[in-house]
Amino acid sequence: MNLDLLYKLLKTPSPSGHELAIQKVVIEEMKPYADEFYKQQNMNLITAINTDSPVKVLLSGHIDEISLLIDRVNNDGTCRVLRNGGTRPYAYTCQHVYVLTKNGPVPGVFGYLPGMDKNAPKTEDLILDLGTSSKEETLELVEVGDPIIHQYEYEHLYKDMFAARALDDRLGAYICLEAMKKAKEKGTKNGVYVSTTVGEETTGRGAMSAANFVKPTCAIIVDVTYANDIRYLEYHSGEVALGKGPTLTWGSLMNQKMHEKMLEISKKLGFNVQYDVCPSRTFTDTDNIFSRFDGVPCYLVNIPLRYMHSSVEVCNLKDVEEIIDLIAEFIVELDENFNFNPFL
Repeated sequence: MNLDLLYKLLKTPSPSGHELAIQKVVIEEMKPYADEFYKQQNMNLITAINTDSPVKVLLSGHIDEISLLIDRVNNDGTCRVLRNGGTRPYAYTCQHVYVLTKNGPVPGVFGYLPGMDKNAPKTEDLILDLGTSSKEETLELVEVGDPIIHQYEYEHLYKDMFAARALDDRLGAYICLEAMKKAKEKGTKNGVYVSTTVGEETTGRGAMSAANFVKPTCAIIVDVTYANDIRYLEYHSGEVALGKGPTLTWGSLMNQKMHEKMLEISKKLGFNVQYDVCPSRTFTDTDNIFSRFDGVPCYLVNIPLRYMHSSVEVCNLKDVEEIIDLIAEFIVELDENFNFNPFL
């Protein structure tokens, strides 16, 4: 598995609402493979092959990451912050961060302040320290509204284990792009449209505009789910472990025929599968794609992940590779006669 693209995606900051730089990375990487790029006004990008095919498979992996935003600059030079997506305030204490400015990243820290050990800190308790001593000095470096992310490093851990910030959902975007490459190599004639989707952590804007533009035959969404395979994570429902294979989704938004086909292909490829149960909303781009038109046939494949929405998210790269193979094979085997209607 070639991880160069994943490394590039992880090295490129992409807070929700600030996704343009990473979409340019995708365009550059996918030029040798794509037939078309569709650049939407909301910074959503759709990379496509076989655009004349009546079968249109939309793959969606969101490219935006959680962050904080500078809300106010204090007289002492420190900054107050707001959430931008599902941030966990305690995950920022004692952390090195970058403020992303028009002049490039500015380093800063969130210290651990007296009293924080008595109660879990709230966002309003966090104080961004850039090393400045006045409001004037700080405003020479940053502006109100600038996003803040954890510093972007990644590490290979034991065997296939891998840790980084923003694996939610750089992994999903990476998988979708690699699955399209692999399906093309295997000779698919189906239209494949990869939405490196913006705004999943905040508004859902990218998923809605992608589905409206492509009008897909079906959609496969790739996101992350909580692994509960180590102590203290047992309170998450189900049984999901790193290294135990793709996590398929049981739920009311999942097309039953697509679910059966995913199981069939997994068995053929010799993959173990796990299950995530989502009776209603999935809190992924599935929710917004499914509701377009009279209901797009959708399926959500999840990547097992530890420590979601932190600077040290952990996955197993073997799971990632198997999901790429699973989705590529689904695309190759799909044809115009595939029946998505469970009544028929």
